[in-house]
Amino acid sequence: MVSDAAPDGLRERKKKRTRAMLIDAAAELCVRQGYDNTTVDQIAAAAEVSPRTFSRYFPTKVSVVAAITDDLDELIADAMERLPGEVTAYDALLAASLEVLGSRNGVESPGFRRMAMLIRIINGSTSYRASALALRHDVTNKATMRVMARRMNVPVEHRAVTLVTDVWAVIFSDSFAGLGQPGNHDIEADIICRRLSATVALFRSTWTPWARVPVADGQPPTSA
Repeated sequence: MVSDAAPDGLRERKKKRTRAMLIDAAAELCVRQGYDNTTVDQIAAAAEVSPRTFSRYFPTKVSVVAAITDDLDELIADAMERLPGEVTAYDALLAASLEVLGSRNGVESPGFRRMAMLIRIINGSTSYRASALALRHDVTNKATMRVMARRMNVPVEHRAVTLVTDVWAVIFSDSFAGLGQPGNHDIEADIICRRLSATVALFRSTWTPWARVPVADGQPPTSA
């Protein structure tokens, strides 16, 4: 006897496959020919669906590219779940990100590979970064937000949660700006982790009196 729920389960699996195909197609096209040269029609064609079908899954091109990090979001959320409750929001995000992005015995992690792909797309584009920041509430990592809300003991829609995740998005963007481009560092796990840690240290230093001395690029100021 076939369960009444079977058709719904089949449809749900098909939807997940189509969504994954669109994300993979967007990633491949944007890395190969650049975000600015990639269109929704091209992504739909590569995934063998219509542009109308694309629009049922993603409202814009920037949203499907942001979805490249869906699994990265889950990995960071899982890492945050294991941290002690007394760790602050930003320290939890940093520790979880370093765990997920760092290499293990010289082997690149799945999280790093996803992050590296997004960095290549963003840093090779003249329009993606502005679009992603303008739509940051639409592309914010949902699993991380849910874990953050539980850690803060507030509803996921609480302003504190969106404020922390918005600030973290800016920290990420600033940390990885220019990587992989001519004259800049290559996209490597150790470099990503060092730059992220340095940016968080600099962010923390802005909450203390600022030293009246020149500040090296990416480094926190010394005490006065």
